[in-house]
Amino acid sequence: MSRAQKNGRVVMLPVYVSDHITDEMVDLFVKGGQALSVNAGHISEQVVLPYLEKHFECEGDFVNADGYDHIFENGIRNEHKKLSIRKTTAAAKNIGINKQGKCDTISFHHAGNNSIFIIDSTLFYEHATLNYDKTGNCWDVGFYTDMQLKGKGKRIGCNAWRNTKMLIDHATKIELN
Repeated sequence: MSRAQKNGRVVMLPVYVSDHITDEMVDLFVKGGQALSVNAGHISEQVVLPYLEKHFECEGDFVNADGYDHIFENGIRNEHKKLSIRKTTAAAKNIGINKQGKCDTISFHHAGNNSIFIIDSTLFYEHATLNYDKTGNCWDVGFYTDMQLKGKGKRIGCNAWRNTKMLIDHATKIELN
């Protein structure tokens, strides 16, 4: 019994498959008629690269190294996070101080706002209010889904408000089409 996927679509992408996955396994899966479910965060890290290359004005590579996901010809190391979108907040997991000093910038793919925010990592760690998630044993950061500081349900001074203000004040916003 498989879980029905929601809020998505089937697209054709070239896929790199480890040698541990045999051709027979692939053939049997394809014959089953299902679409392969893949981690949106991993896809986001790769498809965001052309936007980051334009922003940094140089070529870059997806490297998935310890503390950063992209490296650019000018030496910039970028950590990328796809935000998990909820009703009122958007959150990025695993953004604790273990990344500090290993990356120069942090990019956030904010699907709820149809944009990418890029912030200097030093500014991020100076201004961000991180939350410790006991369940996942990791640090996360939350923002408002609508990226607005005023309106219904906004609590001035709460973590999501301060973090949203930080991105508005210090990050570069790239609008997605």
